[in-house]
Amino acid sequence: MRSVVIVTTASGTGYVLSVSDSGVSWRRVPGLESDGLGSVGGWEPAVPRIVPGERLLIGNLRTTPVVRVAVIPT
Repeated sequence: MRSVVIVTTASGTGYVLSVSDSGVSWRRVPGLESDGLGSVGGWEPAVPRIVPGERLLIGNLRTTPVVRVAVIPT
């Protein structure tokens, strides 16, 4: 299954995940009030757990709680 998942956290930071059968390519998109980390990204062999109200654990990042999730099938 291929899809794009857009996750927004409580800090306003967004994460764009491109999901395919082989894994997940992801990119962090800083919010308007950037914390100085800039844009980072990576690849994971499996889709991380994405639950509104819980922190997203992806790569070596632990985000603020997830507030919005959008799934776009491709």
